[in-house]
Formats: sequence, structure tokens, C-alpha cells
Amino acid sequence: MKKLLLVVLIFMGFLLAADSAIARKAYVFNSTKITLRKGPALGEKILAMLPQDEPVEVLETSKGWSRVRLLRPDRKGREGWVVSGFLVSRVPWKTQAGLLQKENARLKEKLTLIEKEWETLSGKRGQLTAKLEKTTRSLEEVRKRYETLKKEARGFLKLKKEHEAVKKRMETALATTERLTEENMVLKSSQRNTWFLTGAAVLLVGLIFGLIMGRQQKKRRSSYY
Repeated sequence: MKKLLLVVLIFMGFLLAADSAIARKAYVFNSTKITLRKGPALGEKILAMLPQDEPVEVLETSKGWSRVRLLRPDRKGREGWVVSGFLVSRVPWKTQAGLLQKENARLKEKLTLIEKEWETLSGKRGQLTAKLEKTTRSLEEVRKRYETLKKEARGFLKLKKEHEAVKKRMETALATTERLTEENMVLKSSQRNTWFLTGAAVLLVGLIFGLIMGRQQKKRRSSYY
């Protein structure tokens, strides 16, 4: 049990030592300037005078003194010792106000950019809306023309179908007419032949009859003499 307690104490000692060795940011908190000394004692040489709200980095702490590194650019990273009681970890009100002012200015600038971007986007939105309306009107006109063409196409197809039917009937009628014409010509030719043969027969009969009658008359005349 004693060994375990000893181990715990040693471990806690290491933690405290490590915690004291961890660097942290702090600020000078005093109405007047404080001294930055070369060592952790009042008799040590003064390296600089630190005003209220001076930012420092605490490197280590020992017996009421803190070894710090100065953070202002003009301090060039100088290190020294100050009394720990003059340091606080909270950000001073003046520094907070400065940070807030910077943040406020940054937010205002960002807001201005956002407003400009919004105006630009609003203008583009208006242009896109007008373009969309124009496109919608054009699409409606195309749709109407399509419907008209579709109706005309239906009428054209119907007319074409009727035309083809009439053309087919005409071709049939022409074929029939040609066939009837040929038959009529054949019939006329046959009738002419019949009339010709009939005429020839009549003429032949007439000639035969004339010859017979002529002979009879000659016989009669010869009998008179």
C-alpha cells in the first residue's frame, strides 16, 4: 500500500512538473509597468519595463516567479523573469475590444462582399428569369406549331390517301376504257367486214341474177326469130 501511494505521489509530481513546464500565454496585469529581470530575484538586472496588457508566453514558473518570452514583434522574442502575481491568463478588455473591432471590421467587409455578391446573383437571377420566360414562350410557340403541323400532316395524309384511291380508280377506269375501246374497234372492224361481205354477196347475187335474166331475155329474143 505504501509503495502504491509512493508511486501515485511520484506520478502527481511528474504531472505538476510537466504542467509547470507547459508554455502558456499570459498578459501583464498592473496599473504601472513591471520589471522584466534577468533572473528570478529582485536583485537581478532589469531587462525591460512591461506595460499593462503586454502579451507574454510563460515558459516556466518557480517560487512566485515566471520565466517569460515577450510576444510583441518589436521585443524580438526577449526572455526574462517577472513576478507571477502580475500575470493573468485572461485576455485584457482592451485587447478583447481590439480583437472585437477587428472581427467587426472583418465581418462588415465580409457582409459588404456578400451584399455585392447577392446583388450580382439577384441581377443574374433576373436575367435567368427573363431568359426562362423567353425560352418558355419560344417552347410554347414551337408546341403550337407542332400541333398545327401535326393537324396539317393528318390532313395531308388523308388527302394523300384519297388521292391514291382516286388515282387507282382512274387507272382502273382508263384500263377499262382502253379495253372497251379495243373491243369497240374490233367490233367495228367486224361490222365493216360483215357489211363488206354482205355488200359483196348482194353484188354477186345481183350479178348472177343479172346474168340469168340476160340469158333468159336472149332466149326469148331468139325464139321470136
